[in-house]
Amino acid sequence: MPPIPKAKQFITAISFLIFLFPNFTYGKETNDKTKATTKTTTTAKTEELPKIGNFAVPFSQQLGPLLSFGQNMIGKNQTQISLFADDFVGTEKHSADINPTILYQITDNLSVFFNFPIAASYRQDNQHSSGLEDTLLQFEYAFYSKQNSRFSDQATVVTNVSFPAGSAQKQPATGFGSSTFFLGATFSRTSVEWFGFTSDGIIQTTSHNGLKFGDEFLYQFGVGRNISSVTSKYLFAGLVEINGQYTQRSTIDGVTDPDSGGNVIYITPSLWLSTQKLIVQLGAGFPVVQNLFGEQRGNHYLLVGSLTWTFG
Repeated sequence: MPPIPKAKQFITAISFLIFLFPNFTYGKETNDKTKATTKTTTTAKTEELPKIGNFAVPFSQQLGPLLSFGQNMIGKNQTQISLFADDFVGTEKHSADINPTILYQITDNLSVFFNFPIAASYRQDNQHSSGLEDTLLQFEYAFYSKQNSRFSDQATVVTNVSFPAGSAQKQPATGFGSSTFFLGATFSRTSVEWFGFTSDGIIQTTSHNGLKFGDEFLYQFGVGRNISSVTSKYLFAGLVEINGQYTQRSTIDGVTDPDSGGNVIYITPSLWLSTQKLIVQLGAGFPVVQNLFGEQRGNHYLLVGSLTWTFG
């Protein structure tokens, strides 16, 4: 495994400070204990959360990340269908994706997530490609949950496998050409006014016909704040995410490709609007760190949005 980038150490340190910051709490604790109104991993009684601010809408509709992985936890037997779209733009290149997804909550603590991405338009120099990308099957387990009258915490472990529906032969490639395996973990805290999270994970690639794309190391965190809300009607909030991705160099027939891999960090502000069933989130991101190995064209910005409907 490569040395951890200094940027990752810095971001991880900030992430811990976020969750210690006192403004992430609300009000004073009360001794009046009731059954938890959101999912927990224990049947013990907990303090009830106030139904205002970030808690003005059901658990499934509360603020979450736009680009970062995981935190796909909703109510038991609920289903969410989403349409996610993005466009990464760089020097004489861009990649536009459309991602239909399905999320189903199997138990209070376990969810399954399906992703069927489509490369709508990939371009690099004068080369164009489109078509199916690698499909993904993901499971997420909430191994820790805690709430009181001030905030709600949740920690999860995430694992997934991708299947090579895309093509590594197209230029630009629309897939890895073989399966990948992912393991990561997340932690989030939600209070009436604030939301924060941190997540880290690794994508392990496999080889096919002598080609192996570099493994990827993800380090992410974000902070959000309630802007406006009405109990049982809507939540309007803002979120800023920082998404770091360190990618090892690819190999072809055992020979390292010097013009591959690198470390990129995007900062992406977004706006969130949710009602009892609908979620809309829109954002735009910009690279603040861009250390690409060898001769590679740089990235300029990204546009991203999602539309989600909750059933059950």
